[in-house]
Amino acid sequence: MKRALIFENITFIAAVLLLILFAYAGISKVADYQRFVAQMKLAPAPLIQNMAEILGWLVPLVEFIIVGLLVKDKLRKIGLYASFLLLLSFQIYISVMLLSGLELPCTCGGLISRLQWREHLVFNAVFMLIAAFPFIFKWIDAKYNKHEYSLQ
Repeated sequence: MKRALIFENITFIAAVLLLILFAYAGISKVADYQRFVAQMKLAPAPLIQNMAEILGWLVPLVEFIIVGLLVKDKLRKIGLYASFLLLLSFQIYISVMLLSGLELPCTCGGLISRLQWREHLVFNAVFMLIAAFPFIFKWIDAKYNKHEYSLQ
């Protein structure tokens, strides 16, 4: 029973951290939509350039949907998976930016936009680990302690 409580707390803390991240990021992008779109149009990926205006609404919308999933106990597992996948897609985007060799501004909003591209890689990797940690904990504990948990 004690492990189940630990697992619930880990899951809750991960969800809260991700919720704060995505709520902040989504609000920042919507608040400065024109800048967000303009910076995406500078990306070295033609697909992103051509879809910048659609992505300008789609990315924050996805972030807000993830926030909603993380808030609901029964949808939290999906929210954690979605968080990981969105962060992975950002990780790929950041890698493309780094490989381009261009010194382009970050399309993130708020304080996060002050990070350099390499710092973004680390930042996203940390949040990817946060999203994955409840599942990693569950897997390790089940493997070594023969416990079963339900992630609501």
